[in-house]
Amino acid sequence: MPNAQRQALVLLHVTVFVWGFTGILGKLIQQPTLHLVYTRTVIGMLGLAATALVMRRSLSPRTPGLVNYLLVGLIILGHWITFYGAIKLSTASIAAACLSTSTVFTALMEPFWFKRRIRVSEVVLGVVVVAALLLIFGLEVQHRLGIAVATLSALLSAWFNVVNGVLVQRDNALRIGFYEMLSVVAALALYGLFTGDLAPPLWRLPASDILYQLLLGLVCTTFAFVAGIAVMRQLSPFTVMLTVNLEPVYTIVIALLIWGEEERLTVGSYLGFALILGCLFVNGWLQRGKRSSEVTEPDPLAQV
Repeated sequence: MPNAQRQALVLLHVTVFVWGFTGILGKLIQQPTLHLVYTRTVIGMLGLAATALVMRRSLSPRTPGLVNYLLVGLIILGHWITFYGAIKLSTASIAAACLSTSTVFTALMEPFWFKRRIRVSEVVLGVVVVAALLLIFGLEVQHRLGIAVATLSALLSAWFNVVNGVLVQRDNALRIGFYEMLSVVAALALYGLFTGDLAPPLWRLPASDILYQLLLGLVCTTFAFVAGIAVMRQLSPFTVMLTVNLEPVYTIVIALLIWGEEERLTVGSYLGFALILGCLFVNGWLQRGKRSSEVTEPDPLAQV
């Protein structure tokens, strides 16, 4: 493996490990869900603006896709609210594990957005994942609402990632991310003005929340976003996809180390999570095989 690819692989694992702390920080932060999302997004948006300035990338609003970026931002808002809401309703482990189903939702959504046929293997894997979720839902009676909200969050995550997969082919990824986050901030600010429930400025939060929000906004959002773009220049999408699937594993392990019994689930639930993770890896292998066949037997009608 060339040195550049080796470095990119190390950076990818660091990035995924950082993402594993997203749910942990969401549980540690004492702010209500909407305030948490607002503060995290403001910090992340400012971080992206600074990154774009350093990298000399344009953030000009003069782009035909601006309306699309703002609309996708609303989907991201729904995803973040349901994700952190699920953590508050259940545990960080459950929220992270259910969020991993977004890969399967993505596989089912891609045919519509990328104009291709639905693959039988993706439908089968989707059915298995649903069965695993039902198993967990039946065992973790006290966390059922959290499981349902986390699964909705996974669906929203798949939705905005698939749409971004289309948008990023036409514009600068940093500009897309900046205006998506701006949309989140604007929507929450308007909601706060109408309801009188505005999030307090960062400096008025408890010292622990300030530290956790800075980590969440700058490290888990800005750094992870930029690093995710950088590794794609050296690594295949297959490698990235398989490695990202380790995120819920990191979250569950970290949560168990921090909170112990509070995060512990039934043996059957861990089997369900293992089944979901297994489906994600199987889907990755199938996707690699599909891409290999497309490379060796190119479609003469494919558009360049």
